[in-house]
Amino acid sequence: MRTLHYFLACTAILVSCSEAWQRPNPAGAAGQLPQIPFSWPRHPSLPQQPQQPPPQQPQPDSTTFIPKKQTFQLQHILAHGAPGSKSAKVFRRLAIDQETRLQMAQFNSLLAGKSPSPGTTFEHTITDTSFLTDIDQDGGEANDDNNDDDKPHVQNNNAFPFPWKRVPNAADHATVVSMVRMALDCYVDPKRQGWVDIGDNWDVSTEIGWLETGLRGYIFASEDQKTIVIGIKGTSLKLFGTGGGPTGNNDKLNDNKMFSCCCGKVDRTWWGVCGCYMGGNSCNQQCLVDDAKKDLTESESYYGIGLKVVKAAKQLYPHASIWLTGHSLGGSVASLLGIAKNYPVFTYSSPGDVRYGQKVGLIKPNLKESDLKKMPVWQFGHTGDPVYMGTCNGATSSCYTAGYAMETKCHLGRACVYDTMTELGWRQDIRGHTIFTFIDVVENWHNMTKGRETVPKCLPQIDCRDCVQWQYV
Repeated sequence: MRTLHYFLACTAILVSCSEAWQRPNPAGAAGQLPQIPFSWPRHPSLPQQPQQPPPQQPQPDSTTFIPKKQTFQLQHILAHGAPGSKSAKVFRRLAIDQETRLQMAQFNSLLAGKSPSPGTTFEHTITDTSFLTDIDQDGGEANDDNNDDDKPHVQNNNAFPFPWKRVPNAADHATVVSMVRMALDCYVDPKRQGWVDIGDNWDVSTEIGWLETGLRGYIFASEDQKTIVIGIKGTSLKLFGTGGGPTGNNDKLNDNKMFSCCCGKVDRTWWGVCGCYMGGNSCNQQCLVDDAKKDLTESESYYGIGLKVVKAAKQLYPHASIWLTGHSLGGSVASLLGIAKNYPVFTYSSPGDVRYGQKVGLIKPNLKESDLKKMPVWQFGHTGDPVYMGTCNGATSSCYTAGYAMETKCHLGRACVYDTMTELGWRQDIRGHTIFTFIDVVENWHNMTKGRETVPKCLPQIDCRDCVQWQYV
């Protein structure tokens, strides 16, 4: 009887194996269970083979796998109160929906005096990016993108230590246009559209609503949210006590702090914005350094506030690469933030920012060409803009008349200069500083130069010196 049972069991096994051998391959058939490979059990007396760990799946790195072409859309606005106001410590976030974008586009068109056109819908495409293959990383120390410290990260040699990161291509016309249009978007005040603050009220002791004064950061996110662009609002020009909007006074204060040679004390008729002036052309250097440190500690400067804006943006998009852009004062703040945090930056019509970068300890004195090339900053401007060229000073200038001490001309990183005076016969005029004038130049430069140039070359300003007539003691 046992022999019969053994015979039947063997027959069943052979029939089962034969059917499995003849069964068609179920790959691709819906509802089929995957076949499990068979292996003979090992005898207990034999040594066991070590268990192989499952293969590790590659983790996407937002800084490595950024596509060359990306579309960005405005997603959030961050607003921080200005020092000296009742909202000085308020920090708010506003989420942006499609209806709001359309409202902003309509208002943008009114500002420009034009009908809505492509590029005013708060959606922009970066058509090309490139690797920083020409950046020397010797001796540079990598800054940690996840570091939540508000303080800047000072590098001894100003190196941008990640040559494998993708950055917007400064030689690509469409990309340069997209970045400047993001900078334009930062001037649109959501309060004028009657928006409701639907973000986080980070200081509930203050009434809910839009902050009348302070720094604004506009966050544009790519479709895969692996990259964001932070646009920093620039100066709202205030002339003869009027204009400039709610942020005009604080914009002017920061302009005079950052771009003057000695606390905005141009001559004896001016009131300074700090106490470092010593008479004549003498200025207390240590006082300037201490004043700049105080700005950072007490958030008295837009740069100090900007560090908090970048931190908040990183918390919203913790795994994204960050780029920055801005016009005028906003561009200078963006360039300093980019150097502090190792983020690529495109600026437009920005004043010279080298001197302030030295005061806050971001960069060393006596910069060389190699130092400037290591900075992830591309600064676009044109020769007809006296603010960008550093000539809007002196008793006969419009900046002097309006109370702006714009005395610096040296830019961090690379300067990308559209020569509108040579190519178009323009003269220097403060009206050439407006972003609408510059956007027209950027968009139509190929036609303006009759095809000779689409985007100017970006080169460091070699041997540039600011405030040479001043004595620092």
